[in-house]
Amino acid sequence: IASSFLWHGQNLSGGEGVVAGSLDWYNDAGAYAGVWSGSGDTKADGYGGSETDLYVGYAGEAGDLSFDIMYATYLYNQEDTDGNVNNDINDIAEVIVTLGYDAFSVSVAKNTDTDKNGDYLFATLGMEAGDFAFTLGNISGSEENYYGTDYSYVDAAYAYNDAITFTFSQIVDQDVADTYSDGGQFVVSYSLPIE
Repeated sequence: IASSFLWHGQNLSGGEGVVAGSLDWYNDAGAYAGVWSGSGDTKADGYGGSETDLYVGYAGEAGDLSFDIMYATYLYNQEDTDGNVNNDINDIAEVIVTLGYDAFSVSVAKNTDTDKNGDYLFATLGMEAGDFAFTLGNISGSEENYYGTDYSYVDAAYAYNDAITFTFSQIVDQDVADTYSDGGQFVVSYSLPIE
């Protein structure tokens, strides 16, 4: 449960609260698969609806080194105020590679359907320090990509405990002015893992 849907520096729920959940399977060898679904996506664009993500991957670690290779597809169901389904926003799919060393991580996501959503590359640099986590992200690619413009953002998160997290996110640079909010986004979220 979160006060809004914050994703890659964007407030996708238009500032409204969201509920999301996932069901995940993994084994000791490092393979995993799962499904994630959440409410409130695309409300910032004037639509209601939901998002469902399907993903498979393989992850492992050796000492302070870690890696994760994942394929994910994001499926959208948008409805206008009359309840009609809107298909203007295309589903997307990405291959995501993450490498970590100690408290630092680098992640790169590449779109796998360039004919549908343009060609783009999403990269993040992350760092954890105790209960704090920091992320610098950047989207770059063709001018006609899923995100609409190239931009960079910074996230700072504080984990109050195992369930409550406070996050502040700020767009720090974008090619097209006013595409995304210039003001910072503040989100509080509560999560409950069940094994």
